[in-house]
Amino acid sequence: MKLLRKVPDFFGLLSALLIALIWIIMTAELVARNVFHSPILGVSEIAIYLYVTAAYFGFSYTQKEKGHICVELLYDRLGQQTRRVVDVIAYLLCDALFLCFAVCIWRAFGESWAIKEIQLSAMKMPVYVLKFTIALGITAMLLQLILDTVDAVKLALGQGGNNGLMEEEKL
Repeated sequence: MKLLRKVPDFFGLLSALLIALIWIIMTAELVARNVFHSPILGVSEIAIYLYVTAAYFGFSYTQKEKGHICVELLYDRLGQQTRRVVDVIAYLLCDALFLCFAVCIWRAFGESWAIKEIQLSAMKMPVYVLKFTIALGITAMLLQLILDTVDAVKLALGQGGNNGLMEEEKL
Protein backbone atom coordinates (compact mmCIF):
# COMPACT_ATOMS: atom_id res chain seq x y z
CA MET A 1 0.00 0.00 0.00
CA LYS A 2 2.89 2.38 0.77
CA LEU A 3 4.30 1.84 -2.72
CA LEU A 4 0.92 2.63 -4.29
CA ARG A 5 0.81 5.91 -2.36
CA LYS A 6 4.10 6.93 -4.02
CA VAL A 7 2.74 6.58 -7.57
CA PRO A 8 1.29 10.14 -7.65
CA ASP A 9 4.62 11.55 -6.44
CA PHE A 10 6.38 9.78 -9.33
CA PHE A 11 3.88 11.12 -11.87
CA GLY A 12 4.07 14.59 -10.32
CA LEU A 13 7.85 14.56 -10.70
CA LEU A 14 7.55 13.40 -14.31
CA SER A 15 5.06 16.19 -14.95
CA ALA A 16 7.46 18.79 -13.57
CA LEU A 17 10.33 17.38 -15.64
CA LEU A 18 8.19 17.48 -18.79
CA ILE A 19 7.34 21.14 -18.15
CA ALA A 20 11.07 21.87 -17.81
CA LEU A 21 11.74 19.96 -21.05
CA ILE A 22 9.06 22.00 -22.83
CA TRP A 23 10.76 25.18 -21.64
CA ILE A 24 14.14 23.92 -22.93
CA ILE A 25 12.93 22.89 -26.39
CA MET A 26 10.84 26.04 -26.84
CA THR A 27 13.85 28.17 -25.86
CA ALA A 28 16.02 26.22 -28.31
CA GLU A 29 13.39 26.81 -31.02
CA LEU A 30 13.31 30.56 -30.32
CA VAL A 31 17.10 30.79 -30.46
CA ALA A 32 17.31 28.68 -33.63
CA ARG A 33 14.59 30.71 -35.35
CA ASN A 34 15.61 34.21 -34.26
CA VAL A 35 19.40 33.90 -34.12
CA PHE A 36 20.15 31.32 -36.80
CA HIS A 37 17.03 31.88 -38.94
CA SER A 38 16.49 28.13 -39.00
CA PRO A 39 13.47 26.85 -37.08
CA ILE A 40 13.57 23.36 -35.61
CA LEU A 41 11.09 21.08 -37.37
CA GLY A 42 8.29 19.71 -35.20
CA VAL A 43 9.03 21.55 -31.96
CA SER A 44 5.46 22.83 -31.65
CA GLU A 45 4.01 19.35 -32.11
CA ILE A 46 6.44 17.83 -29.62
CA ALA A 47 5.70 20.60 -27.10
CA ILE A 48 1.96 19.96 -27.44
CA TYR A 49 2.42 16.23 -26.81
CA LEU A 50 4.64 16.95 -23.81
CA TYR A 51 2.22 19.52 -22.41
CA VAL A 52 -0.77 17.16 -22.67
CA THR A 53 1.28 14.40 -21.05
CA ALA A 54 2.43 16.72 -18.25
CA ALA A 55 -1.17 17.75 -17.57
CA TYR A 56 -2.45 14.18 -17.33
CA PHE A 57 0.56 13.05 -15.30
CA GLY A 58 -0.10 15.88 -12.85
CA PHE A 59 -3.72 14.88 -12.12
CA SER A 60 -2.94 12.19 -9.54
CA TYR A 61 -0.37 14.31 -7.72
CA THR A 62 -2.80 17.22 -7.54
CA GLN A 63 -5.46 14.84 -6.20
CA LYS A 64 -3.08 13.47 -3.57
CA GLU A 65 -2.35 17.02 -2.43
CA LYS A 66 -6.10 17.84 -2.50
CA GLY A 67 -5.42 20.60 -5.00
CA HIS A 68 -8.46 20.14 -7.22
CA ILE A 69 -11.40 22.52 -6.94
CA CYS A 70 -13.94 21.70 -4.23
CA VAL A 71 -17.28 23.49 -3.91
CA GLU A 72 -17.68 24.05 -0.19
CA LEU A 73 -20.80 26.21 -0.08
CA LEU A 74 -23.05 23.40 1.18
CA TYR A 75 -20.30 21.07 2.41
CA ASP A 76 -19.26 23.47 5.19
CA ARG A 77 -22.80 23.52 6.58
CA LEU A 78 -22.92 19.75 7.05
CA GLY A 79 -22.06 17.96 10.27
CA GLN A 80 -18.77 16.07 10.52
CA GLN A 81 -20.25 12.59 10.02
CA THR A 82 -22.44 13.79 7.14
CA ARG A 83 -19.36 15.30 5.46
CA ARG A 84 -17.61 11.96 5.83
CA VAL A 85 -20.50 10.19 4.12
CA VAL A 86 -20.58 12.85 1.38
CA ASP A 87 -16.82 12.31 0.88
CA VAL A 88 -17.36 8.56 0.41
CA ILE A 89 -20.18 9.14 -2.09
CA ALA A 90 -18.17 11.76 -3.99
CA TYR A 91 -15.12 9.51 -4.18
CA LEU A 92 -17.22 6.55 -5.34
CA LEU A 93 -18.70 8.70 -8.12
CA CYS A 94 -15.23 9.89 -9.12
CA ASP A 95 -13.98 6.29 -9.06
CA ALA A 96 -16.77 5.26 -11.43
CA LEU A 97 -16.15 8.22 -13.73
CA PHE A 98 -12.40 7.71 -13.93
CA LEU A 99 -12.85 3.96 -14.37
CA CYS A 100 -14.96 4.77 -17.45
CA PHE A 101 -12.30 7.23 -18.64
CA ALA A 102 -9.57 4.63 -18.12
CA VAL A 103 -11.43 1.90 -19.99
CA CYS A 104 -12.18 4.25 -22.90
CA ILE A 105 -8.67 5.67 -23.23
CA TRP A 106 -6.97 2.26 -22.95
CA ARG A 107 -9.34 1.01 -25.66
CA ALA A 108 -8.56 4.09 -27.80
CA PHE A 109 -4.84 3.50 -27.27
CA GLY A 110 -5.19 -0.14 -28.32
CA GLU A 111 -7.01 0.81 -31.51
CA SER A 112 -4.51 3.57 -32.26
CA TRP A 113 -1.58 1.21 -31.66
CA ALA A 114 -3.10 -1.46 -33.89
CA ILE A 115 -3.23 0.86 -36.89
CA LYS A 116 -0.07 2.80 -35.92
CA GLU A 117 -2.08 6.04 -36.04
CA ILE A 118 -0.06 9.14 -36.86
CA GLN A 119 -0.74 12.86 -36.96
CA LEU A 120 0.22 14.42 -40.25
CA SER A 121 1.81 17.79 -39.53
CA ALA A 122 5.33 19.15 -39.84
CA MET A 123 6.41 15.75 -38.52
CA LYS A 124 4.65 12.41 -38.54
CA MET A 125 3.79 12.20 -34.84
CA PRO A 126 2.54 8.85 -33.49
CA VAL A 127 -0.85 9.51 -31.91
CA TYR A 128 -0.76 6.19 -30.03
CA VAL A 129 2.14 7.49 -27.92
CA LEU A 130 0.04 10.43 -26.73
CA LYS A 131 -2.96 8.17 -26.07
CA PHE A 132 -0.68 5.86 -24.06
CA THR A 133 0.56 8.70 -21.85
CA ILE A 134 -3.01 9.93 -21.34
CA ALA A 135 -4.02 6.39 -20.37
CA LEU A 136 -1.17 6.22 -17.85
CA GLY A 137 -2.16 9.56 -16.33
CA ILE A 138 -5.84 8.61 -16.09
CA THR A 139 -4.92 5.26 -14.53
CA ALA A 140 -2.68 6.96 -11.95
CA MET A 141 -5.55 9.33 -11.13
CA LEU A 142 -7.93 6.39 -10.75
CA LEU A 143 -5.47 4.68 -8.42
CA GLN A 144 -5.22 7.81 -6.26
CA LEU A 145 -9.01 8.16 -6.19
CA ILE A 146 -9.34 4.54 -5.05
CA LEU A 147 -6.82 5.18 -2.26
CA ASP A 148 -8.76 8.31 -1.28
CA THR A 149 -11.99 6.28 -1.28
CA VAL A 150 -10.45 3.71 1.07
CA ASP A 151 -9.31 6.52 3.37
CA ALA A 152 -12.76 8.15 3.25
CA VAL A 153 -14.49 4.88 4.13
CA LYS A 154 -12.09 4.31 7.03
CA LEU A 155 -12.72 7.81 8.30
CA ALA A 156 -16.50 7.43 7.94
CA LEU A 157 -16.31 4.20 9.93
CA GLY A 158 -14.26 5.92 12.61
CA GLN A 159 -11.03 4.08 11.80
CA GLY A 160 -9.07 7.15 10.68
CA GLY A 161 -7.82 7.94 7.20
CA ASN A 162 -4.31 7.70 5.84
CA ASN A 163 -4.12 10.41 3.24
CA GLY A 164 -6.04 13.37 4.67
CA LEU A 165 -9.46 14.35 3.47
CA MET A 166 -10.95 17.75 2.69
CA GLU A 167 -12.61 17.94 6.09
CA GLU A 168 -9.35 17.41 7.99
CA GLU A 169 -7.55 20.17 6.11
CA LYS A 170 -10.15 22.74 7.15
CA LEU A 171 -9.69 22.09 10.88
